[in-house]
Amino acid sequence: MEAVRNFDPNIRILTSEQLLGPGGSRNRLIAAARYDLVANFDDDSFPAHSDYFARVMQLAELFPDAAMFSAASHEKEWQTLNFQRIAVPSGCGCVFRKSWFQRTAGFVPLPIAYNMEEVDIGLQMHAIGGMIVHDPLLRVVHDRVLAQEVDAATNAWVLANTALFPFLRFPAWLWPVGLWSVLRRVALLVCWGWTVGLLEGLRMIPDHLQRYKQYRREMNSPSMLSWLLLKRWPKNLGDARLLFQACSDR
Repeated sequence: MEAVRNFDPNIRILTSEQLLGPGGSRNRLIAAARYDLVANFDDDSFPAHSDYFARVMQLAELFPDAAMFSAASHEKEWQTLNFQRIAVPSGCGCVFRKSWFQRTAGFVPLPIAYNMEEVDIGLQMHAIGGMIVHDPLLRVVHDRVLAQEVDAATNAWVLANTALFPFLRFPAWLWPVGLWSVLRRVALLVCWGWTVGLLEGLRMIPDHLQRYKQYRREMNSPSMLSWLLLKRWPKNLGDARLLFQACSDR
């Protein structure tokens, strides 16, 4: 913190005596933001091009009703050059519209939020009619160093979060879909050989659901079904290479 203060005393620094986790911290940061567009990065990600924020402003002009903009961080996301309406935003690089975010319940403050954070805010945005626009030419570098071994605690939390998400958001009749997600996660972990922490994750689930049940906010069935369909089949919104031309023609 001292290094940041020395770099620029005008930078506001928010601190907490309690561990808020990535989601709880983002809730505070977005609440403290003075402007509607709020850029978000993971601690190991940053813009991949110098005109990143200029492109964000162009996106905001081209899609004035969009609730979020999602950046691209890996090759799979670069395979299409079309804007897309998507169901789940990128966690390592996105832009929130504060006015939309404030209409959601925000992030659940989990110490380890993998398999919960992005899908949850994506579903909440969709349920209130918020459009998430993915731009393959808005790019971030995710400078992630993969661990040589799977961390047992993280593996357990991810599995527990896989159960928590449908419990908090799905209507009860769709809970079998959530159960299928857990079983599929277990099967993938076994196939990948990532079994350390697996049994602990399964044991965590009942207490995990009980501990965070206060955040349960069931989505209505039409929103839930349309989100699941959008998650599988994103909607094409046009050629991303025409962005600056389209904006200049407005």
